[in-house]
Amino acid sequence: MNLTPHLSRATLRDAGVSDSLALSILHRGEILRRRGFPTLYTLKHLSLSASADWGFLRSVIRRESQRAYSEFKIPKNTGGYRRISAPVAPLMQVQRWILDEILSQAPRHPDSFAYHPTIRMIEAAERHVGARWMIKADIHNFFPSISERRVYRVFKSFGYAPLLAFEMARICTWPVAGSSSSTPMQDSSVPYPVKSAGVLPQGAPTSGALANLASKDLDEQLSDFAIANHLVYSRYSDDLAFSGAGTFDRSKVVKYVREIRRLVAGNNFSMHERKLRIVSPGARKVILGMLIGHDSVRILPEQRRMLDLYIHSVRKYSLVSYAKRRKFDSPISFLNHVNGHIAHMKQIEPEWTASRESAWIEALEQAGIFPAAMS
Repeated sequence: MNLTPHLSRATLRDAGVSDSLALSILHRGEILRRRGFPTLYTLKHLSLSASADWGFLRSVIRRESQRAYSEFKIPKNTGGYRRISAPVAPLMQVQRWILDEILSQAPRHPDSFAYHPTIRMIEAAERHVGARWMIKADIHNFFPSISERRVYRVFKSFGYAPLLAFEMARICTWPVAGSSSSTPMQDSSVPYPVKSAGVLPQGAPTSGALANLASKDLDEQLSDFAIANHLVYSRYSDDLAFSGAGTFDRSKVVKYVREIRRLVAGNNFSMHERKLRIVSPGARKVILGMLIGHDSVRILPEQRRMLDLYIHSVRKYSLVSYAKRRKFDSPISFLNHVNGHIAHMKQIEPEWTASRESAWIEALEQAGIFPAAMS
């Protein structure tokens, strides 16, 4: 049997802890338990719970570890590159523990759809089915805009002690080159050196959930704005969408954009102005690579054509030859690319995709590749 609060108090007293401090510790533990979060008091407690090395975590928190992350770039669909900061295995392990045991216990905002294991991307698009017009916006540098101070506030809001909240914030953030991070926290209660502030690294397993939690106020304000103006709002990571089914008035929509921009800026984010779109009635409406129809979400015609082209080309040229022709890094890279497209299409139009998936597997088998044997 685990120690009850009363027995814990007696144990702390026997260990020489003053009764007032014991009551304070137990009070914090009861708050965390009631809110559904694991009871943690110190960094040592966290390291034991997550089976992590205490000394390594200290070096990460002090920003002394030179090998906490490996950085690389991946190409964006829209051109350019995205910087990925992947945590090394020991840090990945404790971040996954924080994600699974702590962050996953926090409730999601109903208009936030990314980084929730039980929520599908299509659900964000389905919110806008039947819309006549739409506003699409994008938050610029979403992850790098979220500093360790904002992450600290997330952990502190759960009920964790200020020092442990700071330590977990440091474990989940890192100084990223080129980011406009805020001033590092300076507090006499935090016995760590003042160094450059960390931000959420794109590539850490905790970053998506923490970005959602740090954006809770933004979601509340944008949701209230949408409801007040008879609009529908959704956010998928840095993608914001608003839609309306009523009369379209461009001057009114411009005012809406101005207010959205103000609310975004008021939460220490900025809109990517080049990605701002006002979609008028009659124009094609696309959200997250999905076509918004009058009564359903559909696969984009160009995505259908591209999948059919892949199937035809593998039959004609073979997987290896066509992957080289299309300048993929390797045949496996091309195979994963197509399988990713099929998985995405499956949640949109499962029946249509099932027939194409069968054709894709046939084409691979004709080329001497058996997907089942590779899985």
